[in-house]
Amino acid sequence: MVWMEATQVGPPSVADVFPVRLVIGWMGFFIAAGFGVAGLLYWPYGQDLGRRKQDGPPSAYDGVTGLPTRRLFLVLLKQALSRAETTKRRVAVLVCALEQFRPLSTSSAAPNMTLAVRVQAARIKSALQPHDVVARLDEYTFAAIADNLESPDEARLVAEKIQKAIALPLLIEGQELLISCRIGGTVGPQKETDAASLLDAASLALSNSQTVNDSIAFESGPATTTSSSSSQASTGRMRHYAGARH
Repeated sequence: MVWMEATQVGPPSVADVFPVRLVIGWMGFFIAAGFGVAGLLYWPYGQDLGRRKQDGPPSAYDGVTGLPTRRLFLVLLKQALSRAETTKRRVAVLVCALEQFRPLSTSSAAPNMTLAVRVQAARIKSALQPHDVVARLDEYTFAAIADNLESPDEARLVAEKIQKAIALPLLIEGQELLISCRIGGTVGPQKETDAASLLDAASLALSNSQTVNDSIAFESGPATTTSSSSSQASTGRMRHYAGARH
């Protein structure tokens, strides 16, 4: 004969359920607290990571025109100088500053400067050979590499061609603009000079073009000081269109 113990049928009592719920509650609390602590520990790292992305190395390409920036331009110029030493040809470095954005109608609203810069970037590119390089140094300043020249005299011809392309009337959203530019340049390779020195020399020539009252000027030797004033002066000349929509 087997003795069977009777079991209670029905819902469990509060005394039976309460310990289980208490354990589950404490587990949830500790899990939530763990996520909170992890978030607090990650927050400074996330802030630092965001700053690193924002203050990271400059991009190789300009976001408006798609042209190389100064960083990539110097790399390409170094390569062009190396080729020139092998082929015994010349390389012209030209710095072009856009200026005097003049709408033909004085009653017109401020022009779309972003679109105007894009068009002028394409015009500078069209004035060069397909293998030549155009870069955007700052808002209204471009640099160009005219490669494989037979003589330094060809550099001025290239600069004049760029100047004529930029001087063509420009129609932006039904508004016609007249734009001019100044160009400074130098020709390499030069003894004991590198890519950065040639770019500085061309920038210095651009700055000097205002002094000699010539829209195209060339430096025959390396620059003794860097010339960031050329781009600053160019930006200053555009200040009356600071409110132009982009």
